[in-house]
Amino acid sequence: MKALKRWFDRRGALPLTCYLAAALLWVVLGAVHWGSDALGRSGGTLYEAEIPVTDWQLAGLETGESTAETAVLTTTNGDPQMILEDVSDMVVRTLSYTVEFEGDAREMCLYYTTKVGEDYSQDRRVFPEALGDGKYLYTLPRTSIVALRLDPCSPDENKTVEMTFTPGTISLNKAETLPAVWQYFVPSWYQAFCLVLYPALAAAACSWLRAVVRALRQRKKAR
Repeated sequence: MKALKRWFDRRGALPLTCYLAAALLWVVLGAVHWGSDALGRSGGTLYEAEIPVTDWQLAGLETGESTAETAVLTTTNGDPQMILEDVSDMVVRTLSYTVEFEGDAREMCLYYTTKVGEDYSQDRRVFPEALGDGKYLYTLPRTSIVALRLDPCSPDENKTVEMTFTPGTISLNKAETLPAVWQYFVPSWYQAFCLVLYPALAAAACSWLRAVVRALRQRKKAR
């Protein structure tokens, strides 16, 4: 206890401790995520799957002239959807595809559910990262995923969008979209911002609380 007291009496010890604790927590979290994915690979639940576009349940979409290398879909209303009703037998970390749009795609998003029979909700959706050359990547949260609904575009009223997927498949857990070992421990820009902000706020709160406790003790002694 005396050693801890001497440590925290040092100038800057409190914020340094909060930052060290945050860094340790981040490393532990990265190791847990890496271990979870490693177990998924060894157990056969985290694997790469190529789902043909025509195997998805299509709503507001009709198939066009396709080839062995491409699949063409054309919207028939303003809310086109592509649904995989059951992916509960696998771990889904990413979804990716290559597509060329003829028309304005506007909003593109991927919805997911975590329970059987659960409705799709805006609280459970992700937006794609555009990788260039018509490639799009969706990174899903680390949770149990039961079903997927891809909304590949959102046409203007009374307009259509034609989509040409090359190849004619949508990829789940494509190898190059999954993180390498070192990437589990490297924060995104937003995560780095949080790692800077929250330890500082925690240190400020602890410092204020310590000052309050000291003031109460001094008042008690004065009595």
